[in-house]
Amino acid sequence: MVQIIEKADKSKPESLLERVLTVQPTERVERHRQRYIDRKLVYSIDRDRIEVRVMKETEGEPMITRKAKLFQTIVRELPIDIFPDELLVGWYDPIPNNCPLPVRSDPNLENYLDVISSRERNPILITPEQMRELKEEIIPYWKGQGNWERTRHDPAHYKPVPKGFTFERWYNESRTMAYWHIGHFIPNNEKVLKKGFLGIKKDAEERLGRIDRTNPEEVKKIPFLEGVIMVMEAAASIGKRFATRARELAEKEVDSKRKAELLKIAEVCDWVPANPARTFYEAIQSIWFSHILHWWEIRDVASISPGRMDQYLYPYYEADIREGRITKNEAQELIDCFLLRPSWFLYSLNTPKGYLLTDTAGIAQHVDVGGLRSDGTDATTELSYMILEGMMHTRLVEPDVGILLHSRTPEDLLIKACQLCALGTGHPEFLNHDNFIVNLLGRATYGGDSPITLEIARKASAMGCAEPSLAGMDSGYCTSVYIPLLPGVLISVLTNGRRGWLEGITAPKTGDPNNFKSFEELREAFRKQLVWGFDMETIATNIGERLMAEYDPTIYQSALIEDCIEKGLCREEGGARFNFGPFVSCVGVTDVGDSLAAIKKLVFEEKKITIDQLVDALDKNFEGYEDLRQMLLKVPKFGNDNDYADEQTAWVMRTFAQEAIKQKNTRGGRKIPVHIPLSSYVRAGAAVGALPSGRLAEEPLADSLAPTKGSDVSGPTAVFKSVGKINHAEVFAGISCNMRLDPVMFKEDYGFKRFADLMRVFVDQKIHHIQFNVISSDTLKAAQKEPDKYRDLMVRVAGYVARFVELPESVQDSIIDRTVHGSY
Repeated sequence: MVQIIEKADKSKPESLLERVLTVQPTERVERHRQRYIDRKLVYSIDRDRIEVRVMKETEGEPMITRKAKLFQTIVRELPIDIFPDELLVGWYDPIPNNCPLPVRSDPNLENYLDVISSRERNPILITPEQMRELKEEIIPYWKGQGNWERTRHDPAHYKPVPKGFTFERWYNESRTMAYWHIGHFIPNNEKVLKKGFLGIKKDAEERLGRIDRTNPEEVKKIPFLEGVIMVMEAAASIGKRFATRARELAEKEVDSKRKAELLKIAEVCDWVPANPARTFYEAIQSIWFSHILHWWEIRDVASISPGRMDQYLYPYYEADIREGRITKNEAQELIDCFLLRPSWFLYSLNTPKGYLLTDTAGIAQHVDVGGLRSDGTDATTELSYMILEGMMHTRLVEPDVGILLHSRTPEDLLIKACQLCALGTGHPEFLNHDNFIVNLLGRATYGGDSPITLEIARKASAMGCAEPSLAGMDSGYCTSVYIPLLPGVLISVLTNGRRGWLEGITAPKTGDPNNFKSFEELREAFRKQLVWGFDMETIATNIGERLMAEYDPTIYQSALIEDCIEKGLCREEGGARFNFGPFVSCVGVTDVGDSLAAIKKLVFEEKKITIDQLVDALDKNFEGYEDLRQMLLKVPKFGNDNDYADEQTAWVMRTFAQEAIKQKNTRGGRKIPVHIPLSSYVRAGAAVGALPSGRLAEEPLADSLAPTKGSDVSGPTAVFKSVGKINHAEVFAGISCNMRLDPVMFKEDYGFKRFADLMRVFVDQKIHHIQFNVISSDTLKAAQKEPDKYRDLMVRVAGYVARFVELPESVQDSIIDRTVHGSY
């Protein structure tokens, strides 16, 4: 969707896109974009069929060997093709519009399998024969007929169940974590370009040759290293398969231009990804092959990110331009073709009604531009601008593009990013690279075998939603500790543990709050409840980590993370150079901050109400207590640059972060705090009763580290000042912040400059991240009424962009309800 904004001369209306483009997208790019908008979802059974067959054939062998053989077979046997107009080749699945089904991870799949093809929203075409095979052969294997699944979830080895933590919850948590490889890492793409997969295979062979076979610990490394050799050899062969197919198509092609393109594809694929890239075309194709192979290894995985493409691709671009092997326009089209592809990835629309569960859809394949070099100088390249230009051409949900801002970011690059943002696609994210560096140096204080130097920290970029990461060095965050309801922790404090946590959880008693003599006693009770929740969730997720390492190791992904080959360990066993994570996540930070401010003022300072009165009002959702609710609502709220309110939210975030980092994982590292609620703020809010902030029961919680609904009444600069009072650097996996802007602000071109100035304030305030929706409420409401007319309307939900019409209505409404800022 292209926004039309009238300028002063109303006789010549023009779209924002027309105003900001440097070069026009090619007809090929426009056709590919439209194919995505018009796509119809189809299920391909090939991958699921291969996986079950290989797992059955290899029973009794070491799991690392079985997984290597599975990858090898998938690369050799998964159907491939080259589709019309393509310059880059290879997809996540046999066909671009495939929508895989969660055959391994959704125990309810059988319950809605029959309605998938006929449901109104996002139907998936599935044939009767595929349905039969799924029900009779594939799903039963993963439900327990295969020894792998039965052994995988046998909880007997992991008893006793911790006191106060129900067995059912504990067991289900560990199963959930074992099912889902959350991914969240940036592979060493630079190594792929410089060595090729055959070069990485040689690294593994050399390390295998140094194994001391008289040392039992060294001998344990042999299966992994042999697995790396197998998967690298297989990965190297993918290019040859596509080269053969390109020549087959070229022989039949009658159009001379397309015939030449196919022969060029064959030439490129003959060489990469097996060998080091020599040209820009080879480099970008090699990176795409490397990228999709992560999902050929593990399909149930999210947020594996290409990283800083403007850095590692630039030497190839610069050399090709200098030598005359490529023009800038040709390179731009290749960039556009790359940027068009990630949006086709889907995990599954795994609900009976077909809503897009974007929290688990494998989104957020991050590409960042700008930032700093390792020597501290600005890293902007010509590709930085071209990638932003490419996102203007493609305007799709993926990749999740961010700009790494710092105190010396060139004005032209910042203006280009602001122009992209004004288009209303949800791109880009604005990320504070200065803060990233401090963040990573802070992580280094918590130990580990390898130091994070300043030079290394400056190489950081985002992966997933907005999480700082070191490309090719971080293990990724394989499982996640999730304290879903911080407001529930506060309710547990106010009721002395009687309620607030999830049903079936017996929380500790932290004292009758009516007997607290000071506000600090109440905050200390909150901290104790929070720590108890961390401990219980960590027990479950550590079980998940052990199960994952034992039964679902990654070999291909591990080979692209530094030190895994040298240590002879997969990343799940601690092979990576840095083993931080998993995340310790939450939702409702500002809801709790506003609630604490109200309690402090009205209960402890002014003594206008008692805890008992407050709890009774909350239990009744303020029915009969409207006067009390109005008192609560009048207490200052976070987001208005009011120190009284902001102090409490800052305390909640800091307490969460400082207690989270104390939790240890199974790989010799620490779990790390994050505050990126995704769309869970809506679902979590539906489960939370009324709060001391004055919020009514079941309303959505704050969507990020942003003000609660309707409370930011002092403009965006005040929001930045409030958010800037949080110590973002100690929330090691990042903080998200959402904001809406009125599109009319970009009616004239000086609006881009004003927006850029606001982003300079963002950097100065040391805020980790900010993202914007620049779409009018009228447009969003019109899309709800007539979704077919707005199929390409993109919105920023949280750390990811989604097609608005594919979101649940509750999430759509929550986006519309965000405060629209019209000036700054």
